[in-house]
Amino acid sequence: MKKVSGIIFDMDGLILDTEAIYCESNITIAKEFGLKGFDKEHYKEEIGLSDEHAYQKYLKDFSYLPEETIQAFFDASRNRVKERFATEGAPLKPGIIEILTYLKEQNIPCVVASSNTTAAIKQLLEKADVMDFFKDTVSGEDVTHAKPHPEIVEVALKKLGTKAEETLMLEDSLNGIRASYAAHVPVIMVPDLLEPSEEALEKALCVKKDLFEVLDFVKER
Repeated sequence: MKKVSGIIFDMDGLILDTEAIYCESNITIAKEFGLKGFDKEHYKEEIGLSDEHAYQKYLKDFSYLPEETIQAFFDASRNRVKERFATEGAPLKPGIIEILTYLKEQNIPCVVASSNTTAAIKQLLEKADVMDFFKDTVSGEDVTHAKPHPEIVEVALKKLGTKAEETLMLEDSLNGIRASYAAHVPVIMVPDLLEPSEEALEKALCVKKDLFEVLDFVKER
């Protein structure tokens, strides 16, 4: 990749350290509703999924429970996290302020493309005081198909107005990498809870341990 004209950021686990909060909340509430075996490894399997796909996974994995119980667990887990985010927000990932500041100085536009809801994206970014760094956002509600379908990346690309080969996507999940790869947008994986799989290594441009390393990558272009 010779030039970076724009960057698409995932949000959960990339801009904000939200995945650990989701994980802790879901594990705690799963015990209350009788979802046996719901642990950190199980939570990792839903990283990068839309809420709809995560819900369908719960129905399949915990089919011994009535759907009413799964729905109650789903609502309770999401509501508890919403309450926490509304009062406390979520911590920023290391290096995010530094890379956003540099991109703003260089007039390189940025867009957020997240499977989360529009309201959640706005709330979390405003709470963290980083909303003004981004030209626009794309949520799971703005597209018909969730990641790994490329639609969310394609919509973000249009909002940036940059060429696919000159646009960089930053992701922490395999589904996000798949979406970017399918949209022909170079993607860097910055692992959060998930270590890169063989497929991620094959489809990602490279893997960087944090956003400071991504910043160095961009500066070299």
